[in-house]
Amino acid sequence: MIAKVTLKDIAEDTGLSISTVSRALSQSGKISKENERKIFESAYRLNYPLKNVHTPVELRSSINIALITWHYTGEFYASLFEGFDQSTEGTKARMNLTSVSHTSSPVPYIISELINKHYDAAVIFLPDFVEADYLQLLESVPDNFPLLSIAPIANPVLDTVTFDNYRGGYIVAKHFEDRGYKNLGIIQGPIQQSEAMLRKNGFADYIHAAEKLDLIWQFNGDYSFEKGKEAYQDFKKLDQKPDAVFCSNDSMTLGFMHSAIRDGVHIPQDVAVAGFDDLPTCKLYTPTITSVHTPYTLLGKKSLELIFNRLEHSAERSHSGYTSLIPVSLSIRESSTELSNVFQKYYSNRV
Repeated sequence: MIAKVTLKDIAEDTGLSISTVSRALSQSGKISKENERKIFESAYRLNYPLKNVHTPVELRSSINIALITWHYTGEFYASLFEGFDQSTEGTKARMNLTSVSHTSSPVPYIISELINKHYDAAVIFLPDFVEADYLQLLESVPDNFPLLSIAPIANPVLDTVTFDNYRGGYIVAKHFEDRGYKNLGIIQGPIQQSEAMLRKNGFADYIHAAEKLDLIWQFNGDYSFEKGKEAYQDFKKLDQKPDAVFCSNDSMTLGFMHSAIRDGVHIPQDVAVAGFDDLPTCKLYTPTITSVHTPYTLLGKKSLELIFNRLEHSAERSHSGYTSLIPVSLSIRESSTELSNVFQKYYSNRV
């Protein structure tokens, strides 16, 4: 039988006292970085059973992080997770997707189970959460467990990393103005979600500040393909139709364009369209779709940066509602610009 490694064995191996070894391994007292490293290296070498939460970040073999979200079929969630997965390249982080779509267990319970399974941190993307939900989470999660959100709320109580949604709407309106469109419309996202309102506000604020632009049509959507189709039916009934429409996400963009094109509408000749998220489909659809580009890998890298910082600075673990904005840009394609000669001939042949 192999003898169990004890604190005394590590003390003898390092030449330090048992009490010093105990303080280092439990992270319960002050100790020099040099001695801390010496003790942990000895513990690893002697196969002492270490708890990852007590091991300094730089000495851990891996950092296990859960990305917690309502996961539904579609390109958005696949792109989001791929970006976070790519962001771990060259780091000790291991990203795992945890879906809460088909479970009756409350999110705080799910996170407590992850902690019991030796996860080191969690990133949550739960756009329907409100301030009370986040406060409940904070009450149920230990201080030494880094937790951050990638969905904005009006009054953030949890540290947040998110895209600059306001700027996304703003640059779409500017693009429409630059292309000469004057009467504009918007299919907005769920009004209870902060990110949807930020996108709308950025779009509307630019229009209201411009002398020659008018926001003549608004439709309340829910980010689904079906709502995009419904929006087109509403658009179709308008006596005065907008020259260009901003759809607050790509799923609604696809629904709107799908119905419009099947109904004989020429895009962008009859109406220009722009979306938000720049999913892979935007490059494959005919016509290709202008969309706000959201760099998911950069979102993941910034999230990891904050998590590693929280793990390294154990004395600074309280949440301040810090929000970090990831810049967005506009991928301009055929749905809001002149079509190529090939597509011009395609549309001409359909008339």
